[in-house]
Amino acid sequence: MRREWPLVGRTEEIGRLDRSLVQEHRGIVLAGAAGVGKTRLATEVLERCRKAGLATARVSATRAGASIPLGAFAPLLPTSRSPQQGAVDDAAHLLHMCAASLAQRAAGRPLVLLVDDAHLLDDMSATLVHQVSDTGVATVIVTVRIGEHAPDPVVALWKDGLVERIELNGLGRGPVTEVLTAALGGPIDDATLDELMARSRGNMLFLRELVTGAMASGALQDVGGLWRLVRELHPSDRL
Repeated sequence: MRREWPLVGRTEEIGRLDRSLVQEHRGIVLAGAAGVGKTRLATEVLERCRKAGLATARVSATRAGASIPLGAFAPLLPTSRSPQQGAVDDAAHLLHMCAASLAQRAAGRPLVLLVDDAHLLDDMSATLVHQVSDTGVATVIVTVRIGEHAPDPVVALWKDGLVERIELNGLGRGPVTEVLTAALGGPIDDATLDELMARSRGNMLFLRELVTGAMASGALQDVGGLWRLVRELHPSDRL
């Protein structure tokens, strides 16, 4: 099986993101369930922005980093700063310095900033994302998981109309057939495809784990040039 699965079934979304980010310099929020392909799509579009000559940067939020102010942005920010008097003044100065640092990274070019899993951002990082979007320091691509509580500044991105929100759903039968044929290197049996569609509902993470587990257990095999399930499909321990 191919290690890298192709990105399929997202032509419309890629077109919308290209127009918003490259032509209009307007941010995007990609919302969807876990594993639906938000990060994959956002990464693809960020690379397209880089090839179009825009400056790009990326940060990823985690649950562990949510307890650290500006934890997600640590790799992009200066290692020292001038102390200020008072907690409020200090925080305001820090946010201003961070925004200036991001602008400096762009070196005069429009900056596109990808913030992955923004629902896990700490409050100060979320405020920074809102501020750089609001002031035009950066055009943001933000991914959020549906059903998770996101910080108020992240929610305000689409509530205040600063960005466009796009909700991603699982892929349909056609794109799933295409991606499995490419990943497996050959066609797949219709009944097997139906089973995988029913189990994964077009969610790429679930689909990949189902296929990986089925191949590891021997349940999915190439039989006469056609991939088919030869025994009952069971979810892997990882899934």
